[in-house]
Amino acid sequence: MGRIQRAMPTAVTLILLVTMGLGSTGCAAGPPASPVKPAYTPGSAGSASAVGYLSHSGLEGGFWAVYDAPLSPSSAVQPRILAVLLSGSVDEPAIAALNGRYIRASGRIAAGASIRMAGPEILVDGIDIATPPGP
Repeated sequence: MGRIQRAMPTAVTLILLVTMGLGSTGCAAGPPASPVKPAYTPGSAGSASAVGYLSHSGLEGGFWAVYDAPLSPSSAVQPRILAVLLSGSVDEPAIAALNGRYIRASGRIAAGASIRMAGPEILVDGIDIATPPGP
């Protein structure tokens, strides 16, 4: 029994180190260095990022989403939602200042089921201004 007790701190330490390493994989390291096309990209270890135009949707009680094109009331074709940013993971006043901007949101893929039928959901770790691709 003494051997198991001595091994426990080592096992716990190993689990913590692996968990911390997986949690940091795929996090944003700042804005993309060059123009990036709008896209949703799932990464390794449950990470994800979405690049596109940030706007607030009034659907289903309202949520922030990343779109493939700017929202325009006069547009015949509405932009497609690339990802939904979970409200508990964003600072509402700060994100409102980015409304309509081209951004990169990075974080983790939300686990579980959603009542929204709008796109994949991201638990946001960070948002950076990005450079839209040229014409």
